Amino acid sequence: MSFKTALMALFGICLTSLAFADQMGPNGDKFYEEAAHYENACKEEPCKAPYAEQVVYNQRNKLNKLSAETKEVLRKVASVQAQVWGDTILEGDYYASGRVRLDSVLAFYKDNQLIGYKIQYSEKAWYTGDCDFNGSRDSLKGCKEGRIVEGSYVSSDAQTFFSDEERYAEFSFDGN
Repeated sequence: MSFKTALMALFGICLTSLAFADQMGPNGDKFYEEAAHYENACKEEPCKAPYAEQVVYNQRNKLNKLSAETKEVLRKVASVQAQVWGDTILEGDYYASGRVRLDSVLAFYKDNQLIGYKIQYSEKAWYTGDCDFNGSRDSLKGCKEGRIVEGSYVSSDAQTFFSDEERYAEFSFDGN
């Protein structure tokens, strides 16, 4: 077993034991600052030097430039981040069911060195405010279907991740 594989396996075990969103690993404060600088430098295309970005995964367009290990780690981060929805958006007029889906991944760089990823993820959901939802799955038939969508930043070593303050969980009727 390679060191990288062992590290990814250990990271996966650690992720599955977390019950809260956001995690600050070693150098987490530095990554948080870099993510803010990146966001500022890339709010208009093209990004201002020394920052750059590249779409490396898009579920809808079937684009995947990620290794299998990196994709799996980012999926696990998305699942961990979505756990907080039970105490936020799902306390409102929404019901979610299914697995969290990794929708897109944007890699961001400084001086051509990978800094981290901006991920978007979602889960199948229904808006229950305008229907006769009684808690049973059958009663969802009259409810509007969509997805709960959220974004997060993930450091290149996946030890630090946090919700995108511009993309907190929201319900979208565009359920693709």
